[in-house]
Amino acid sequence: MKQRHSLDDLLLFHAVAQHRSLRAAAAGTGIPIATLSRRLQNLERSLGCRLLERSAHHFALTEIGHDYFNACGPLLEELNSVTEHLEESRIGLHGTLRITAPVNLTQQWLGPCFFDFMRRFPSIHLQLQISNHNENLVEQQLDAAIRVGTSHNTLQWIARPIASTKLILCAATHYLQQAQPILHPVDLSAHQLLVVNPINEWNLNHQISNENYTFRPQPYFQSNEIQIALNAASQGFGVTLLPDYYLPVDPAAEQPLQRVLPEWCGQSRPIYLLYRDKHTMSARLRLFVDHVVEWMERRNP
Repeated sequence: MKQRHSLDDLLLFHAVAQHRSLRAAAAGTGIPIATLSRRLQNLERSLGCRLLERSAHHFALTEIGHDYFNACGPLLEELNSVTEHLEESRIGLHGTLRITAPVNLTQQWLGPCFFDFMRRFPSIHLQLQISNHNENLVEQQLDAAIRVGTSHNTLQWIARPIASTKLILCAATHYLQQAQPILHPVDLSAHQLLVVNPINEWNLNHQISNENYTFRPQPYFQSNEIQIALNAASQGFGVTLLPDYYLPVDPAAEQPLQRVLPEWCGQSRPIYLLYRDKHTMSARLRLFVDHVVEWMERRNP
């Protein structure tokens, strides 16, 4: 069975051969002379030949040592160059990040977060893959993902909760002005209801009394796309149940929709930021994670 040589020992031999002195190599590598000498002896035993002639007053490469140094030197220098390039890529604040996030959440809420990151760090380029499907993070070579719902336990990925969203009742102001008053969820049965599949059961909870009211709405209009239901509600076609990030946060902004029964909310759903283990993440990914977390905290103090 062939001996397996230690790359570390080979690098130490290369350093000694370059310095032409054990003492100088020890000073350059920060490794004690005794340890350095022992490691070189291990390499020689592994190779089955003597690489160095050394004594208290003499140091020289053997003929085999010269040949080995000349053959290995370019390979080790190339390896060092590749390693330095890899380290620069890891710690450098430039390069590309591949991110995936849900369609509607990005359009209504996260877009400004991403654009703010681009303004702050123009040398980091975002490749944003918008999808409502849970993309395979490894196969797609993604750096991070934002997902809504239950925790996503993905091997070697951290699922960090960054916010939550809840379902709220909304309708256009002019619809509510012309319709019967809504004082309790039971009153919704007398209204035109705009249903978004697959939310076919409306489970509402009173935020103060904790009363629950659940029913299956009879849809006046039904769609599998939230944006279409939102447009229908804005046009005054009825009441809909949708995520709260569809309503502008700025009270001064023009709001085609207003809350219905604001003390009642649907189920709260957590929003997660998924990313690789923190011990292997690049500096640019760490910046992105910190930015998203801080941006969410400012938006949801």
